[in-house]
Order: sequence, then structure tokens, then C-alpha cells
Amino acid sequence: MSRAVATIGMFDGVHLGHRDLLRHLVDEAKSRDCISLVITFANHPLSIIKPELAPKLISSPEEKRKHLFDCGVDTVSILDFTSKLRNLTARDYMRKLKADYDVDTIILGFNNRFGSDISFTFDDYVRIGEEEGISFLREPEYLVDGENVNSSIIRSCLLDSDINKANRLLGYNFTLSGNVVYGKQLGRTIGFPTANIGINFADKLIPGKGVYACYVTLKGGLKYPAMVNIGHRPTIDGEQSPISIEAHIIGISQKLYGERISLSFVKYLRNERTFNSIEELKAQLEIDKVNTMNLLAF
Repeated sequence: MSRAVATIGMFDGVHLGHRDLLRHLVDEAKSRDCISLVITFANHPLSIIKPELAPKLISSPEEKRKHLFDCGVDTVSILDFTSKLRNLTARDYMRKLKADYDVDTIILGFNNRFGSDISFTFDDYVRIGEEEGISFLREPEYLVDGENVNSSIIRSCLLDSDINKANRLLGYNFTLSGNVVYGKQLGRTIGFPTANIGINFADKLIPGKGVYACYVTLKGGLKYPAMVNIGHRPTIDGEQSPISIEAHIIGISQKLYGERISLSFVKYLRNERTFNSIEELKAQLEIDKVNTMNLLAF
């Protein structure tokens, strides 16, 4: 088994701050002739520690794995965060990482913690690491325009429909993926058929209500512009109806039921509102379509 330089954390979203750490992880591993390893979790630790405070997640485990490998990491281990893991001390973690992965060095983010010893400082990790045969490196704080980048800030941006800032801090466009499910098929009757998206990952964060310009990627990698509505469809269904995610995909006419598609969010167009008539709604949808095509250069 090759020795490993590792990092451990939630890495939700694999944002620019994470990516800066991962660059150093990969470089450090290469310089030591080791593999680079990320230990992360499928569920947020708060889902076990304080379930009522657990946030929805920017990335599913599948999406996170892809982003981590795209950053050049050699190995990714995604663990279920359980009560057993919660009770491991920092020393327990180190011993487990040494035994399971032959970890030689651990790189931590500037404010990262692991283990049940919540009062531990970086110096404590270094001290115990020396006893367990693991060295520690600390990543400095990563800033964008003078602001710290973290997953909590990005989640708040997404919930506030601030796609521009969320994407800037992520370093890529936020995505939603799911299978096309049957809806009421009312959009087809007014000239704007939509694909209703069922999100497969229950803990996935859904952006705030409104209309967005997105790219849609279909099976086989085909990409199209789309105007995506997240909300209650108040003009048709009323303001108390369940939240839905609907994409009017521009440039195709075939039905996509059951197909898995991915939405890449580019721009927030407008808030969701109630129109006085179907004709008024159709007129606004035409404007949304033009704006989407102009923004996405189609």
C-alpha cells in the first residue's frame, strides 16, 4: 500500500477554498512520492450531532466525488458519518487513517477540526500526530475579494437566489440533477412544454424560488439552453401548491420522461409571481425565452 498525504472534511460544494487546499494536497503528495487522498462524508455531521440544524447540501456524494477527482486527487473515500465516527477522538482518527490508508501527512484547512475533542487546536493535532507517526500541515485562509469562502455562505447565496455570487465562490455553475417525471403537462398547452425534474438526492439544496437561465445537459452530453422555474406556479396551481422544478428546454421537442438530466444555473432572471391571465403569463415567458437565449449566446 502506497503512503498517502490526506485531508479530511465535508467538502460540500468543493468550492474555491477547497480547491486551493486540494491543489496543495496534490502537490505535496507528488513531492513526497505519495498518493493524494480525500476522506469525506456522504451526510453532514450535523445530521447525526444535531439533526435539526443539518443543512441541505450543495453537492450530492456523486457530484462531490466527480469534483474531487476533477481536482486531480488520486483517491476519494466517502464515509457515512455515524454515531460511531462521531465518538472517535482525534487520536482514534489518526490511528484509523494510519491503519486503513497508511497516511503519512494530513493537511487541514485553516479552521478545520476532526474528532470528538472539539476544543483541540492545530498544535494539539501536531503533538498527537508526532506520537502516531503522522505529520500535519495547515492551509491558510482562502479569500475571494477579501471575503472568506465557505459552504455556509454559498448555501445562503443559493437560498437567496444569488446565483452569480454562489457560482463565483464555487468556481463553477451550481447544478441540479434528476430524472424527468410526469407533471400536469399544462405548459404544452400554452406553447411552453416543460420537463419536471425529480431530484434523486433528498438532502440536495434547492435554490430560492424564481426563474433562471440554465444550460441543460441530456443523455449523451447534448447541451441546450433552458429557462427553469423553481416555485409554486401560482398563476396555474396557486401559491400554496408544492414546490416544483420545471425546465423549458429551448430547441428540442421530444419527451424526456425517465431520462436523467442536469441543470447548470447561469443567471437569475426574475422572481416568481402571479399573472392576471394565461396570456399575460405567455407574454412574460416569451420575454424570459429571449433573455435566456441572449444570456447563453444561442
